[in-house]
Amino acid sequence: MELHQSVSPGFLIGGGTMGELMRTKDWSKSSLGEPESWPNTLKILVSIILNSQFPMFVWWGPELITFYNDSYISIAGEKHPSLLGRSGKQAWSEIWDVVGPLADTVMKEGKSTWAEDQVLYINRKGYTEETYFTFSYSPVIDEAGQVKGVFCACTETTNKVLSARNIEESERNLRNTILQAPVAMCIMRGENFIVTIANDRMLELWGKTAKEMLHKPLFDGLHEVKNQGFEELLEKVYREGETIAADEREVLLPRGDSVVPIFVNFVYEPFRDSNGTITGVIVVAIDVSEQVLARKRIEESEQQLQQRVSERTKELEKMNIELVRSNANLEEFAYAASHDMKEPIRKIHFFADRLKEHLSEKLDDNDKRLFERMENASRRMGALIDDLLLYSHISKSSTVRENVDLNQKVSLVLIDLELEIEEKKAKIHIGELPKILGYRRQLQQLFQNLISNALKYHKPGQAPEIEISSVVVEGKDTGLDLSGEAAKRSYYLVQVKDRGIGFEQKYAEKIFNVFTRLHGNAEYRGTGVGLSIVRKVMENHNGFVRAESIPGEGSIFKAYFPIP
Repeated sequence: MELHQSVSPGFLIGGGTMGELMRTKDWSKSSLGEPESWPNTLKILVSIILNSQFPMFVWWGPELITFYNDSYISIAGEKHPSLLGRSGKQAWSEIWDVVGPLADTVMKEGKSTWAEDQVLYINRKGYTEETYFTFSYSPVIDEAGQVKGVFCACTETTNKVLSARNIEESERNLRNTILQAPVAMCIMRGENFIVTIANDRMLELWGKTAKEMLHKPLFDGLHEVKNQGFEELLEKVYREGETIAADEREVLLPRGDSVVPIFVNFVYEPFRDSNGTITGVIVVAIDVSEQVLARKRIEESEQQLQQRVSERTKELEKMNIELVRSNANLEEFAYAASHDMKEPIRKIHFFADRLKEHLSEKLDDNDKRLFERMENASRRMGALIDDLLLYSHISKSSTVRENVDLNQKVSLVLIDLELEIEEKKAKIHIGELPKILGYRRQLQQLFQNLISNALKYHKPGQAPEIEISSVVVEGKDTGLDLSGEAAKRSYYLVQVKDRGIGFEQKYAEKIFNVFTRLHGNAEYRGTGVGLSIVRKVMENHNGFVRAESIPGEGSIFKAYFPIP
């Protein structure tokens, strides 16, 4: 940027918040002196910046002294107005290793540079956060042709980058769900129904290879199903957004060198993007040919059925159970693809009870064990969904904080866990806990998970013993990797200590990840989400959590709440 005009001192600083601040600031300690003595180039540049509606700033002179406008205040955050008049390195020390070399290059070589969606870990709200910016650096050249400073126009793109990342992660999760589904699933995009994702079960149902089907229009790769009525069904779903389901639909599909009739249960569901626009069709299907053909053979002759009823009864019961289970899986994954995972679990419980009641006189001990295993599995899935929903809810922190007495929260948790505590004869010692400003329900969930965790992982044959206490510690004494203001703050350290089975210290960070479990489901039941919720609650309170443990001696979970 080149400026070769002269300007009067009166044109130096415009009105508005930053203009007023510029006029009243004491520049006597600055190497620049009072504004009246500044070079014309700086006067013009500051005037332009102050009157711009776009976030701008300039670093001036060898020290790169900072000037910026009102639009930049939201970027500066809590650092405003202390940034004004400070050197760039002092103002943004935490990111200077990234932006400093760029500014030095502009000053030395007089060439502009820019960056798009540059990640910067800045501290503008009292803690370090991951942000993204698109910005340009340009040299400021005075009347003598010398580079005197660096001019920057910038815009924050954090929301855009994180939104794109979330969409990418959602698509990856959906892809993994489809590939690992126990039923045939695929996604077809566009009006030509191009197969973008298909799991092995769907390819097996089609009688095709991935090379023959993926990234091709459905009816090009699977020409055998043309003119069987599926084109019209898919068009209706894609054009009108209507869900279509069918049971025992006959379709001619390739098997080896021939085309044979196959019977399928399927659901066609419109696939929508983040804006709700239909971009394709998601298909869930189950091959029920064996069940259908078996039933038809039986229906062909009542007399034949009577002759074989004794030897076929158990086989039919098993086939019917598998059919119900397959249909339940079909509904479960169709709804999961539509972001509704609670309803299928409810239906599994309902239909299992109905079927068990209907077949109660025909079930042997093995059948009953199968029903019990199915019910246990659905309960575990329900618990996992509940935990994931809770984790998702806690991830979206409330905006209203209250004064919360942690003693009351722990008391409520102990009431909820009263039966388990009595059953295990647990001893729980509670010290005086602080009152903090936080989210009431989240804090109760934090103690619910920590105390439940301590009760669960006790030593076999020994009653659990849990100690809950609190002290005040300084940031520098926490043992955490803190810097800046975080290291200078005081914290309420709330500890939940047990004398359970413990774990290797090398897993101390891993246990806070979603779905991480150090022990098998047969030993200790759980979903692997509880401690992830604990960490998320602490993050929502701008705090920290860590774990210390020795195998066979127990564990200590330490929660650090910042003191205002």
